[in-house]
Amino acid sequence: MKIITEIDLRAEYKNNQFKSFVLNPGDKLTPAALQFLNERRIEIQDNSRLSENRSQNTRDVTAKKFDIKNGAAPKEGYLCLPSGKSVKDKPEHFTHLRGTLLVSKSNPVIKFRGQLDLLEANFITCINQVNFLGYKEMAEDLNEIFLYLQEIMRAEVLNKPLPFIEFKGWSDTDVREYSHYPDKYFGVKHVLPSPKFGMLYGEINKLRAMTRQLEIAAVEAFCHEEEDQCERIDITMALNRLSSLVYIIICKFIGGHYKI
Repeated sequence: MKIITEIDLRAEYKNNQFKSFVLNPGDKLTPAALQFLNERRIEIQDNSRLSENRSQNTRDVTAKKFDIKNGAAPKEGYLCLPSGKSVKDKPEHFTHLRGTLLVSKSNPVIKFRGQLDLLEANFITCINQVNFLGYKEMAEDLNEIFLYLQEIMRAEVLNKPLPFIEFKGWSDTDVREYSHYPDKYFGVKHVLPSPKFGMLYGEINKLRAMTRQLEIAAVEAFCHEEEDQCERIDITMALNRLSSLVYIIICKFIGGHYKI
């Protein structure tokens, strides 16, 4: 089975503005890819019905042929996924995925957005505490990560590519190197969670743990284990590196590199 994303379609459409798209047996369109096709009134030639193992999501949605003139839903309503049902009013247990596409609030992408929102809230609290205690440089470093979390939210909601974080000019390789060898760069061995490091350490370590949980939520939302594919590898990779960045901040703090 092949997962076809909006990014795939945009790349193909840039070179060839096709008027129809063939969905082969076993292929699956992501909701964003489906919206991309319908916004451009591209006809979907659904050959996936030839496959006995096609997904229910694709079958239900494409069977309606999306007789929609503008966008991915009726002019005065919404489109519920995965059923493909058109509704005039948004059900309370549904929410917006993108535009007029609705999904259940238990949808993995919506769960991901909720955890990202929660992490941002905890960053705000921690940054204010760090500023209050006088660690200005640490507060600036944490704020850089917080601003990047907002970039992640925008990139996911708008389905845009996510650039790598600009943090002190460090590359992806630099972040891995510094987080793997803190004794070499910050003078401290790998830090195991402990209350002996104090309350501020505990708050920053909470950010590290929550960032790792958010990465798991991203994998659940965007990766398909059975097809060994990931729609948003840029987001999952970014979150992996962000947890490493928070760990580096912890190592610098314990090593005395942040001054009041």
